[in-house]
Amino acid sequence: MISLSHVSTTFAARGRKPLTAVDDVSLEVPRGSIQGIIGFSGAGKSTLLRNINLLERPTSGRVSVGGTDLTSLDDTALRRARHQIGMIFQGFNLVNNLSVAQNVELSLKFAGVTSRRERQARVSEALEIVDLTEKTSVYPAQLSGGQKQRVAIARALATKPEVLLCDEPTSALDPFTTATVLQYLADVNREFGITVVIVTHEMEVIKALADDVAVMEDGRVVEEFPAAQLRREDFDPQTSIGKYLLSDGIRLDRRSSAEPGPASAPRLASDPDAGSDAGSDRSPQAALAGSAGGVR
Repeated sequence: MISLSHVSTTFAARGRKPLTAVDDVSLEVPRGSIQGIIGFSGAGKSTLLRNINLLERPTSGRVSVGGTDLTSLDDTALRRARHQIGMIFQGFNLVNNLSVAQNVELSLKFAGVTSRRERQARVSEALEIVDLTEKTSVYPAQLSGGQKQRVAIARALATKPEVLLCDEPTSALDPFTTATVLQYLADVNREFGITVVIVTHEMEVIKALADDVAVMEDGRVVEEFPAAQLRREDFDPQTSIGKYLLSDGIRLDRRSSAEPGPASAPRLASDPDAGSDAGSDRSPQAALAGSAGGVR
């Protein structure tokens, strides 16, 4: 369904060395699957997600969605193709002076749906999917964070997309609300066959939702594996962030400086000792990244 072939994205600023955010990434996402993309801050995962719908046009490489090479389209054809690619943002991106229904309808106006009756029918259908029919006339300021994200999901679904791109969709939500939002994503994937790509720093999100996992580091995909592998006792990821997926948390050295014994860097709770492979290639910052339930 989604095919990325040798995609690279470089940002250049006057007087500064060019920054390669995505470096020669090739990735295949099967139709109807849920693809997770994880990585530490600055790994390039959000840029890669925006490469899929060309909100960030790659410097080089090819992006194909549903058999259409998006990188070869002119602006008019690309706008049409994007109607089949919904996107959910971390910050909800709702228009505060529009009601819930009007926010959802906005995506249909951009998609060129001219019939007001058809727009209203699709808005009602989308809000019913996320159980927000009673909030039609409410404004964003009157909604909780979880409800705002559900409106964003409804807005993305209103155009009946084949692909749904999710950029850190639960990072601003509490654990209970996160589970609720993830359930809606799982439901639309199962019921409508929508292909979902989710970028997140929250490891529990990957474990709960994804079918396949791509691990990014320094702009590259350094490891890929089926999420089902995480349930195998003998599964041994090759990267530090992959090993983090299997850990139960972190362990800190709480001894005072006056106590005997060498100081040690924070490490994963699953590490058997300070010299384990899982901790040997991790910085203290990387080991601490799990303290809030995910990689920051």
